[in-house]
Amino acid sequence: MEHTIGHMFLTAVERHGDVPALRDDHADPPLLLTYAQFAEAVRAVASGLIALGIERGDRVAILSDNQPRWLMTDLALMAFGAVSVPRGSDTAIPEIWYILNHSEASAAFIESASLYEKLFAVVEAVQTLRVVVMMDDSAEKVQALPGVEVRNFSDVMTLGREQPADLAARLSQISDSDIAALVYTSGTTGIPKGVMLTNGNFRHQADCIDIGYVPKPGHLQIAILPSWHVYERVCEYFGLQHGSTLVYTTKRHLREDLSRTRPHLLPCVPRMWESIYDGIMTRVAKDSFWRRSLFRFFLTCGHYFVYARRIVTNTVARRTAPNGLEKAFAWIVYALLAPVQALGDRLVFSKVRAVTGGRLEAAVSGGGSLPAHLDDFFEVFGIPLLNGYGLTETSPVLTVRQVHHNVRGTVGRPQPLTEIEIRSETGEPLPQGMTGVIWARGPQVMAGYYKNGSETGRVVDAQGWINTGDLGWITYTGDLVITGREKDTIVLSSGENIEPEHIEGAICQSPLVSQIIVVGQDRKALGALVVPHFERLAEALGLPAHTPPDDLVTHPQAEAHLRAEITRIMKRSGQFKPYEMISRIALVAEPFSEANGLLTQTMKPKRNMILKHYAPLIEKMYR
Repeated sequence: MEHTIGHMFLTAVERHGDVPALRDDHADPPLLLTYAQFAEAVRAVASGLIALGIERGDRVAILSDNQPRWLMTDLALMAFGAVSVPRGSDTAIPEIWYILNHSEASAAFIESASLYEKLFAVVEAVQTLRVVVMMDDSAEKVQALPGVEVRNFSDVMTLGREQPADLAARLSQISDSDIAALVYTSGTTGIPKGVMLTNGNFRHQADCIDIGYVPKPGHLQIAILPSWHVYERVCEYFGLQHGSTLVYTTKRHLREDLSRTRPHLLPCVPRMWESIYDGIMTRVAKDSFWRRSLFRFFLTCGHYFVYARRIVTNTVARRTAPNGLEKAFAWIVYALLAPVQALGDRLVFSKVRAVTGGRLEAAVSGGGSLPAHLDDFFEVFGIPLLNGYGLTETSPVLTVRQVHHNVRGTVGRPQPLTEIEIRSETGEPLPQGMTGVIWARGPQVMAGYYKNGSETGRVVDAQGWINTGDLGWITYTGDLVITGREKDTIVLSSGENIEPEHIEGAICQSPLVSQIIVVGQDRKALGALVVPHFERLAEALGLPAHTPPDDLVTHPQAEAHLRAEITRIMKRSGQFKPYEMISRIALVAEPFSEANGLLTQTMKPKRNMILKHYAPLIEKMYR
């Protein structure tokens, strides 16, 4: 059977040849390729690489951010069985050196001349490297490499058109167990590990991801996340499977492109929704008193309405089902508030939905924990925000919510052919509703870590179950709830175990808090590193809006003001035990970001790196 992404792509081209496949309005000149044109470009790149001596099984690095030529390269390698080794352009140079050498890369696609110059010493030292392809066609501008051909991307395509290879014969030799990609983990907690993902892993994702929405040919899908990350990669495969049009954008242009292109599908990360939420709340704060009051009234009623609707529709994240009395009361609240919700939708909520273009069928959040307040907020506004869960080692999707079964607060049910088990620390299966370590098994589980059998054996057992290292439990409807990372659990000196993520998610509801990391391992009480929302904190302290961050965090009233705000938020929620309260904080003037190495490319905080970076500040906070 034809179980490769290459076969899937050929089928999509046969069915949707005249449908736009790739669209990049910000390219110079703007790019628009149909499936037929896209396939011709892929064949040209693949044939060109074969003409340059790249063969099946060779490892080929792709050092680039998301762009159409990334996907062309990826599918070209899939067409003849070469193995992609992807990494983002902002990866630390020592990490790229390790990846290129450990994977024994034969070729490397490099995004730009500026990146090439940064990596010159690294690339020069890789003895296995034979070919470098400049994705921005800048080969004539960069330094020569002894013994290495440096080619332009367009020249490789021209070579492939002049010397076409028999790609059909080569594709027929590839099996679903062949390695398709080596995706290296970020290395934030040690040496990067090369995750071996097979053709079968990727094909399962393209075929089986079920979000309750099937795109129609020509439906628009936003492509903004880093394509070296497996999450974005399989989202793009999913779109191609159904004949979608991938619309490329950037963080800078996202809001404009959402309203202008009006997409149907938006793969995203929680940070995007935090940004949209912050933007909405900032605009509301500047409205007149009556407009603010109207917004808050409909938002409060909307929360009660959706809470009642969840019980009525059996989409509530609970260990046990609601009883008859709860259902009866929920029906009453639901019926009474339905007219109010309809009026709020007409006056307020529909205007917010217009920010996303107004025809969004699904927005799938992955790559990190989705805070509960965002889940609640966007449900009130009628935005179909889904949430999924997985690991690089599972290609990545294990579970995802569906538009017709969207249980907020969960990450959904297991995907087809996927098993999820909750186990104790000793590996014993736990009953439904109990919290434990999440184990998973299915066709998407990796083939192992490259050249690291001992580490593979540590996380994948003989029966094919993988220990995710995450903690969670299963609801009465069969949906998975993530409670934190096993290794992120904070143990106080009193012996209390605390999962920091749900605390951080609750505190981020405050308009004064931009980012937060809870700390306290082996301490008497919890503390937190807080990056304030600088403009709002300045306003709260009666300072000019553009007061420098360094001046703000050292202001004599800033720390006390934020600590009081955090205490207020946590007490108002009513869900925290006394030992989970934040007793002290330290303010941070520099946001956690990709640039300073404290956020991943999917906007998740690198907790261990943050703790290491701010160790002196944490010590000072506890003194």
